[in-house]
Amino acid sequence: MKKDNIFKRIIKSFYTMKVGIILLVVIALASLIGTVIPQGNDPSFYRHTYSPLMAEIILAFKLDDMYFSPWYLFLTGLLLINLFLCSVNRFRPIIKSSFKDPDLEKKLVSINNFRDIGEVNDSRKLFKDLGFGDYKETTINGKNIKYKFSNKIGHLGSWLTHLSIIVIILAFGYGRYKGFDETVYGVPGETLELENSDYKIRIDNYNVLFREDFTVEQYITEMTVLDKDGEEVKKGTSMVNHPFRFGDFNVYQNSTGWAVDALLFKNEKSYKEKILYKSEVFVEDDKKIALQLADFYPDFDSKNPTKPRTTTPFLKHPVALYALFYDGERVDMGLNHIGDPIEWEEYTFVLENPRMFTLLQVAKDPAVPIALVGGIILLVGLFLSFYVNPKEMILVEEDGNKNKIFIKQSKNDKIFERKVSAILEELENK
Repeated sequence: MKKDNIFKRIIKSFYTMKVGIILLVVIALASLIGTVIPQGNDPSFYRHTYSPLMAEIILAFKLDDMYFSPWYLFLTGLLLINLFLCSVNRFRPIIKSSFKDPDLEKKLVSINNFRDIGEVNDSRKLFKDLGFGDYKETTINGKNIKYKFSNKIGHLGSWLTHLSIIVIILAFGYGRYKGFDETVYGVPGETLELENSDYKIRIDNYNVLFREDFTVEQYITEMTVLDKDGEEVKKGTSMVNHPFRFGDFNVYQNSTGWAVDALLFKNEKSYKEKILYKSEVFVEDDKKIALQLADFYPDFDSKNPTKPRTTTPFLKHPVALYALFYDGERVDMGLNHIGDPIEWEEYTFVLENPRMFTLLQVAKDPAVPIALVGGIILLVGLFLSFYVNPKEMILVEEDGNKNKIFIKQSKNDKIFERKVSAILEELENK
């Protein structure tokens, strides 16, 4: 029996905003930790950066991928349940108070702070001066009642705000479940496979615009989207801050770098060739020989060879910094003028045709329309919450020159309060 009572209390607590606020605070603190601890790195990074104990805590509690850790998703799920139950629990009374006048007879019984005022010669003017406009009129227990409930729709603001958070959280979860985000790179002429899709992207052209001081002004990638059979789906251009869109996909221009054609010869015979991108390693012959393109200088500053740098971003004096590996050991590292051979034992590498490659971020998020709806609901809810102030005014006309008035506003509005006080003081002094 006690267990049933405890269970009922736990369930009942989820209908309160107090639990929601606690969950929001906990999630906010957890999110703060996620901004302090770098996310998505290799475990070795945390073991190298932090103390052994701290590194183990980070890895054990998934703080390296916190926003997708089971406990963070669990807290988010609890918040979602709390908001949903609160919204369901408040739906009928909120809708009723937002679109219908309350039961006036019950309202009169519950009010214990009526204010006595003198005779009101022009009720219509009084209601208008106080910002209520036209009033309604009825008789209760032989007394004439004039009343107006204004801006009732403002009660809906907080409920819509809670609803919008539910929609946005659901959109986030759906987007993560159905969508994907991956990075691909290539040079003009290459066709890039998308791991999570049947589509392919062919790089048709790539250009980088520079300012006079050689800083980058814009990256421009012209591309063609192909289906799984290689048929053209759509052509387009992606630039920084101007993604290329097709279907549910967005292709963002992310970054750039240098690539070369790497040719490998064995015993003076052509053995293998590939496009080698900066930082990549060309490994061949059962991992016996490997070459890494460590860096690339399109306009090498030959005046200071001990501190490699490029004078301009243009191909004038191209030089590559390479690292050569043989049987798993690094055996050489140095600068290579494009076209000069890099030799070791029976192997020879030749680097040629340097050009810039484009790095693209391909994202699919089918939940964007849902999140947009949630955002619109949020804006409407906030507008109603902050700018639409529900007010009520009840004037009870009694025998003689005595009248009683009740005025209430849901949100604190000092200007309205001063206006009401000034008008009522004038009536009381009559």
